[in-house]
Amino acid sequence: MSLRPSALPKLAECACYEADPNPGPAAERGSALDALFRSRMAGHPDQAEMFFEPTEADLDAVDWAATTVRALAGGTEVITREQDCRIDIPGFDKPGTADALIPDKLAHADLKTGQKRNYREQMAAYALGLMEQHFASEWTAHLIFCDRKEVVTLRFSFEEAKRLVGAVVARYRDPQKQPTPCDYCGWCAKRETCPARMALAAQATEVAAPSFDFEAVLSDNVKLGKFLSACAVLDDFRERAEAVARERLQAGHEIPGWKLVTRRGPEFVDHVSVGQHIQALGFGPVLAAYGNLGAKKFRDLWAARMPSEKPFPEELVHHGKATISLRQSKQTNQ
Repeated sequence: MSLRPSALPKLAECACYEADPNPGPAAERGSALDALFRSRMAGHPDQAEMFFEPTEADLDAVDWAATTVRALAGGTEVITREQDCRIDIPGFDKPGTADALIPDKLAHADLKTGQKRNYREQMAAYALGLMEQHFASEWTAHLIFCDRKEVVTLRFSFEEAKRLVGAVVARYRDPQKQPTPCDYCGWCAKRETCPARMALAAQATEVAAPSFDFEAVLSDNVKLGKFLSACAVLDDFRERAEAVARERLQAGHEIPGWKLVTRRGPEFVDHVSVGQHIQALGFGPVLAAYGNLGAKKFRDLWAARMPSEKPFPEELVHHGKATISLRQSKQTNQ
């Protein structure tokens, strides 16, 4: 696998990570919004939409990102042409590509879609290459999380960026490196053959053994942690197995103990039709049937429809009860 800056956050978690050559819909959407962002910044709003039809939410996210990057530049030059945003980084086979360069501010911006994740190592690599290019000792990276409409700013000295990148690259090139199950397993090309995941799956399948003592697992924190980690891996394998089983059943094969079941799709009335009858039905009953509106959606509606001088009424926002969920942390050798 050629070493790419975009892989660094994953390699920081697992030195054996290898990007899947077939990106999923989320990655494809991210690439499409990157292209759309560049066209917006270049003043060509209709370009980059011929192969991807963005939703209203996509367009809103990209427009917010473009406005935000211009604001961060503070009136100085913003470079967004892809060929001008390529970054040569010492020790890497492939260059990185930022979404926007703000040279007068010794900064760059990178558009990110989806949930908020760690990109520190990738941004450190970009900063390292850009500091060498601009003969700078410090650099600023702005992560533009456009779906969340949030900016995360990272600042690097040359020494810090070199240390961060060098540590990940050293682990990646270590011939004795071992795989580490992590949050990026689902994106890895080796997710179905990884020996570390196979070992965890083997632990979970021991549940079927006559000697399995579930109460003993529940009473021991170490055993409980290992059991939960093993079950998490089996969930990934289960999804793949179900997909294969569906294909074979649809092709007429038999899978002992399993069959295909078809359920009717849900019935619904679209919002336009509801609007045509809302006066007769009553606004109150219709709104009550729809239920509560998320605070973010209401804020977005308010910003789009109300005069800018009219502040959002924060006192209308109710806060539901906080929830507690269980999430797998970084694996440790035990």
